[in-house]
Amino acid sequence: MTFVEILDQMRANRKIRQDKVTMQAVMDHKQAELIAYAFNDPQHMPGLKKAYPFLDKLVDDEPHEEIPEWKLEQAEFLSQAMRVKAAVQRKKEAGDHV
Repeated sequence: MTFVEILDQMRANRKIRQDKVTMQAVMDHKQAELIAYAFNDPQHMPGLKKAYPFLDKLVDDEPHEEIPEWKLEQAEFLSQAMRVKAAVQRKKEAGDHV
């Protein structure tokens, strides 16, 4: 790594840490607001989606269909079979060129 690359990496790491601290501060402030609502006026406390609107992008409400175990095993078996076939083919080609 060159000196310039090291400096770039240090700047990137510092930016990541600053972003984490900023996000933590925002979440702490939001939590304090919600605690104040819960303590002083619980009837007007905002719901989860209103309090944290960015959660809609992160959380998918649609249920995901679970893949059966046999399908996973089948995919793994096919993958292994393809690797074996490729290895046999490479050996065959190497044997032809000798």
